[in-house]
Amino acid sequence: MYKYIYILAIILIASNNLAVAQSIPKEARNHLEEGKMYYDQANYLKALDEYLAAYAFVPTDPGINYSIALCYINTYSYDKALKYLLPAKKAGIEDPMLEYYLGVSYHANAKIDEAILNLQSFKAKLRPADKELLAQTNRYLRYCENAKLLMSKPVVMKISNLGKTINSAYPDYNPAISVDESTIIYTSRRPNSTGGLVSEMDGHYFEDIYISNKLANNTWKEGTQLDQTINSANHDACVGLSSEGQTMIIYKDDGGGDLFYSQLTGASWGKPVSFGKFINTDGWEPCGNFSPDGNYLFFVSNKKGGFGGTDIYWSKKNADGTWGAPVNMGKEVNTAEDEFSPYLHADGKTFYFSSQGHNSMGSFDIFQSTIDWSTTPVLIVSPPTNLGYPINTVGDEIYFVWSADNKRAYFSSAREGGLGDKDLYLLERPEAKAALVLLKGTVSDCKTKEFIQGNINVTDIESGKLIGKYVSNSSTGKFVVTLPAGKNYAIAVEAKGYLFHSKNIDIPKLENFKEIDDEICLEKMDIGSTIVLNNVFFDVNKATLRKESEVELDKLFDILSKNPKIKIEVSGHTDSDGETQANLTLSDARAHAVMNYLIAKGISADRIIYIGHGEDKPVVPNDTPENKQLNRRTEIKILAN
Repeated sequence: MYKYIYILAIILIASNNLAVAQSIPKEARNHLEEGKMYYDQANYLKALDEYLAAYAFVPTDPGINYSIALCYINTYSYDKALKYLLPAKKAGIEDPMLEYYLGVSYHANAKIDEAILNLQSFKAKLRPADKELLAQTNRYLRYCENAKLLMSKPVVMKISNLGKTINSAYPDYNPAISVDESTIIYTSRRPNSTGGLVSEMDGHYFEDIYISNKLANNTWKEGTQLDQTINSANHDACVGLSSEGQTMIIYKDDGGGDLFYSQLTGASWGKPVSFGKFINTDGWEPCGNFSPDGNYLFFVSNKKGGFGGTDIYWSKKNADGTWGAPVNMGKEVNTAEDEFSPYLHADGKTFYFSSQGHNSMGSFDIFQSTIDWSTTPVLIVSPPTNLGYPINTVGDEIYFVWSADNKRAYFSSAREGGLGDKDLYLLERPEAKAALVLLKGTVSDCKTKEFIQGNINVTDIESGKLIGKYVSNSSTGKFVVTLPAGKNYAIAVEAKGYLFHSKNIDIPKLENFKEIDDEICLEKMDIGSTIVLNNVFFDVNKATLRKESEVELDKLFDILSKNPKIKIEVSGHTDSDGETQANLTLSDARAHAVMNYLIAKGISADRIIYIGHGEDKPVVPNDTPENKQLNRRTEIKILAN
């Protein structure tokens, strides 16, 4: 029946145009003939141009109006079709599909009651054998019911356009944000596209990737087009960005539609590299995103074996940097409809994605779920929930990316008041929680103050497990590390030819977002250079090394093993609490314990001396608990190299 109705609709339009051909100007008739030719070839964009040209001469003709409406419907611009459907219906155009078209067009214009009325009327005329059309009508009726419910309970929020430095009169979309919100990379379809090609599907230029950085006054610099290392003559779209902003995920449509990644070295993006055969298949892989630590990839594919349409999968990075066999996220996330744009928040557990299923209010809506991705399969802790209206609308909401504190989201939308087609917007909600620490700053040489590329390793002190590896930018020294609550972290910053710098960040019960800015400098391995072992721990008032110290001491052992000429002094220090002699004895014993650990690992005893200074060499006054903690320390000093 569906094919019959579709063919009948075309015949009706053609006959209607012929019937009025004698009453309209010749110029309009010429446009109608051209339009029908393009329509019959399924070139709906060119057909639309011709029908709109005819409409300029005879705007009241029902056949022309209906022809325009069908062009919009066939290019999924349902919202624009309504203007032309209504006069066609009023004039008596007869088409068995008319009520369906009115239903989906009313829905696209958020006129929900009118949409339900037309869809229910259309459904009542269908036969049980019309299964495909019945399913599609029921789908839109579900959209309408969901929309009514969610629109009756709007979410408090603020939406603002990112402005002319980012947006243009052309489609701008797919925002990817570094976790500190300092960099935005996005996709645009402007006339200066690298290949200069125009898509026959929608009449827009091919996709290119743009980048902008945030200024000190919280506005954005003018977006600039990335060079031809990234942008090609084909479609190139940025679909994801690592948390520190130095690895970009790129969708390239060179015939199949696959995912690639590019790494930032200094100020230059490297040549895109394929994610490999486990990720890119004979199917379509349109988008993906990294986990905050970069060890997992969440991506979308329509390959065989899914639950329907496009599904979300995850893959773990192997030790050699390749990606392992993907795992479907399961029926709790994936539906018989399409899922899209996965995004795991910096807290490591809040998972966002777009879906046409669940309780969407129209096409793609944004959903939120809590997951535990350390298990196989991924454990869905809480089922997906719709983020509500007006975050979600009757249109498509995809490619939402959220700030680390969970209060802001960046997204693209074609909304009233925009600069052109789709624009990039900022959504702000007054209340949100994110139990994590955002550690950011720079890495530099302590003496020259020049920025350097440092390797930043994050380890779970309790388990000794390496959680994540990060790299500071060699040009700017910048780094960003996300630390979800619930763990005691050892942070070690290393660079070739330098002593490492360590930090301890213990956040077992953090409930709200916290940001730490830290300017880290590294000491060259020169005679007299010193470092503090911030992740060496002892039992209270004892010289017994706790197991949590092994991560840091093993790092020191590694330096001594690789540099056999280095000799060191281990010094112990206390705060001013307690008796002076007792503090001196304790600090001496603790320094001795560190030396013994290194000797037991294989370092020659003649390369290490130890000394206890007690409370004699404080780095800060012993006037607060925090300062006293800084004074209780173990230091390493290079004596020879």
